[in-house]
Amino acid sequence: MKSSSSVLSAVLLLGTWTLSACGGGPPQPRVAPPPHPTLAIIRTNLWDGTGRAPVSNAVTLVRAGRIVCAGAAGECRIPPGARILDGQGRWLIPGLIDSHVHLLFLTHGSAGQELSLDLRNLLAQGVTTVRDMGTSPTGLLTRVNALTASPRVYAMQLVAGRRFFFNGFQGIRTSRGTVYRQPPAMAMQSLGWTPLLYTPNDNADSVVEVARKAGAMGLKLYAQLDTESVRKLTEAAHRAGMPVWGHAWVQPASALEQVLATQDGLVHAAGLAGELFSHEERDTLVNDGKLQVATAEVATVGSAHDPRILAALDSMAARGTFFEPTLDATRQSVAYYNAKRRHIPSDQENYVRAASGFGIEITREAVKRGVRISAGSDHVAYGPAIERASLFGELRLLVDSVALTPQAALLAATRDAAQALGGEPAKRLGTIEPGRYADLVMLSKNPLEDIANLESVEWVMKGGRIWRPGQLRSGIAMR
Repeated sequence: MKSSSSVLSAVLLLGTWTLSACGGGPPQPRVAPPPHPTLAIIRTNLWDGTGRAPVSNAVTLVRAGRIVCAGAAGECRIPPGARILDGQGRWLIPGLIDSHVHLLFLTHGSAGQELSLDLRNLLAQGVTTVRDMGTSPTGLLTRVNALTASPRVYAMQLVAGRRFFFNGFQGIRTSRGTVYRQPPAMAMQSLGWTPLLYTPNDNADSVVEVARKAGAMGLKLYAQLDTESVRKLTEAAHRAGMPVWGHAWVQPASALEQVLATQDGLVHAAGLAGELFSHEERDTLVNDGKLQVATAEVATVGSAHDPRILAALDSMAARGTFFEPTLDATRQSVAYYNAKRRHIPSDQENYVRAASGFGIEITREAVKRGVRISAGSDHVAYGPAIERASLFGELRLLVDSVALTPQAALLAATRDAAQALGGEPAKRLGTIEPGRYADLVMLSKNPLEDIANLESVEWVMKGGRIWRPGQLRSGIAMR
């Protein structure tokens, strides 16, 4: 009779032989197959931003952060095994574009949490792309690239003339003595912005190269630039494949003079007041403190129909020059003064009150004459959120006060805004078409019936990744 140890050894040997004969080894855990690379968003009402009518029961295919197909169910074949996202009865639209924001405001040398919070809130609203129109391109983009959740951010390089940087320490006499105003450029630099100086003796190509190396996609002409300077800067930027935008009055160059210099776009409807002054008068108004006073004196609902202004708008329409009215920023300023119980009217208040009605009337004339509109809000990532201009506010004004249809307003914040940005954004953003970035917004309500339905955001997709508003606003996106 064999001992128990011998029997145990035989059993172990048999087990080892059996595992070996079966190609054995310890059982391996099952590994889940990787998710299918294609996401199919089905049964939605698709408004693709191209201008065609909405498509019901639509299918949109997304792969590797791009749109593969978008159309009626029969147009887009869903690959076997594709992930399915059912959007029955909901509305799928392109990600919104705010083509005029200001994001970087340093406090004690740091942007703190303000920038991150603001960008997440913008994304939660369905704004998947913004263009910063005054900043430090390098400083801003470095910060944005370190964030987990953010819209796409494009930066413009601000350029201004000599008097913007050196005002001769002009003083204003008051009852308490003489008050000296620092040059505007110094105030910008304290925020972390990096405006560039251009004088008629400078090489415009060199300025453009500095902007390009800083990460800017184009130039924003700000102030104290004459017509010849505008022309040289615009030509140099275009040689480098970069767009050029400017204030509707860059003091002394007027809106019409900028358009004739082949600038790509103009911002701020109130700036069209510059057309009501002669070239010589505009040259004297660049001195500190005079510009807003002069604008308030001439900017009325009636003067918006002046032949000189209409000629500038007609030239914009003929040349395809884009226009960003930035109406909501002015409305917010008026609301701020209306909310103050006691205050002494100031030049700034007189200016914004005049600019509000004047700007809306200018925009009505621009639309009537066929000027292309890009929805830029002049939003700032600073101060109480309730007082900040927003893309929603801008679109509401375009519909309610300028009388655009909801579809036309949406085009100004999607397809047309992408074209206004130019360059790569014009080719990759603004519409839901094959090859475009998968920047999408799912709404529970129809925005073509009421533009306010843009606030019914269920989720936002940027580059194929889905974010939900609560996730972004709560800070879960940071973890």
